[in-house]
Amino acid sequence: MERDHVDRMLQAWTDRDPQLATEPLAVAGRILRLARFLDIAIARGLTPLGLSFEDFDVLNTLRREGGGPVRPSALARAALISSGAMTARMGRLQNRGLITRTGDDGDRRAVQVSLTADGEALATRALAAVLDADESVLAPMDAASRTAVADGLRTLLVPLEHSGTA
Repeated sequence: MERDHVDRMLQAWTDRDPQLATEPLAVAGRILRLARFLDIAIARGLTPLGLSFEDFDVLNTLRREGGGPVRPSALARAALISSGAMTARMGRLQNRGLITRTGDDGDRRAVQVSLTADGEALATRALAAVLDADESVLAPMDAASRTAVADGLRTLLVPLEHSGTA
């Protein structure tokens, strides 16, 4: 099997300090590098659409939640971001005509967020671009390998999500 950057890094650490327990880096280092490659591929897919990943996330979280109307606080929770970050993103998206913010009939102090028709169309195109980017990175893996990796990552993520530390 061909060696990657992490293999070379681990070998360098073994050469430098043979007693150092570097086994966790074999997985963690690859997860971090893979995340960076995915970030780059996704950014390339979204750039022609004029979207950052953060704006894509808001649009498609809203789309996944049914398009609206949704309270910004619920949208922020679903997107796993702070309400302050959500407010800034909503302002950008509203200025582009991709979302609307309207008063909440049940609470005059609150607002509701909805996708516009343009927002729905762009969210659909953006999701296709992100899925294409994901596929381009994952292409070397067959279906069984993808399932095994997804299961292994779930094994790591579930206890972290339950601990509330992330």
